[in-house]
Amino acid sequence: MADSSVESSEGEKSGRLLIEVASHVAASPDHPEYTADRAYTSEIAGGRSGVIAIMDGVGSGGAQSAKAAEFVQSQIRKESPFIIKMPTINQAAATLKKAIFAARDEIQALQQARGNENIDTTVSAAILCESPDRQRRFMVIANVGDSRIYKYSPSTGTLEQITKDDSLVQGLVDQGQITPEEAFSHPRRNIVTKTVGSLSDPNDVGIGVFQVKDGDIFIAVSDGISDNITPHGLPFAVRNEFAASYDSIKKQADLKKFAQRIIQRAENIMSSSSASQAKHDDASVAVLRTRRV
Repeated sequence: MADSSVESSEGEKSGRLLIEVASHVAASPDHPEYTADRAYTSEIAGGRSGVIAIMDGVGSGGAQSAKAAEFVQSQIRKESPFIIKMPTINQAAATLKKAIFAARDEIQALQQARGNENIDTTVSAAILCESPDRQRRFMVIANVGDSRIYKYSPSTGTLEQITKDDSLVQGLVDQGQITPEEAFSHPRRNIVTKTVGSLSDPNDVGIGVFQVKDGDIFIAVSDGISDNITPHGLPFAVRNEFAASYDSIKKQADLKKFAQRIIQRAENIMSSSSASQAKHDDASVAVLRTRRV
């Protein structure tokens, strides 16, 4: 986990701005020797901002899809250091699009070299930015596929999904053919309709902008989490694991422990013979928190 605190600049609220990021990845019990998930977290802009990302290699591409996920991870890592000042919304969106589309080129080259179009990955990534007057902060989200980002408010205990899946079942939900609850247990819930390798233009990357309040926590997850913990159960799980991760010395939740506990909860479902919805899969979580101290 990376922690940083800096003095607030003119125009910002008083107090120090603390950026924290953490992540954890676990392999599927079906292939414990490797994981096709990748996570990336980093402070940027001298510790005033941060980036989180989850990449989930497409299962039909096998172990090679792990390489596709690595391409996206590496490109985001490559572009992030160029953000030396607190980014604007447009700068954050442009950075994520550039990184993801550069990875697309690498993925397509690998697909051609291996003769396998199934080598691919999803991505959900986010960068913290601010308004030009420095009075408001926003999270810019980039999403391709069915990995997700949620916003959690510890003060109210509310959890909100802020990405929209590019998936077959999400399309059925949008058309009113099934409910979100039915989508969770649908036999084709693993079919994605957009992947990084399938992008034809940088603007195909889904971009969202969400205002950030002090204390908000952004949680990126692969479908190893969201396909095992039910939609109704996930808010409960997040609240409980967040509380269980409290560090009495730091007087706040330990984000690394929180990420590990969420994954452990999903793994418990995977290993349970009584959990009808269980889906063996890699599981990954990346978390970002901003707060003033």
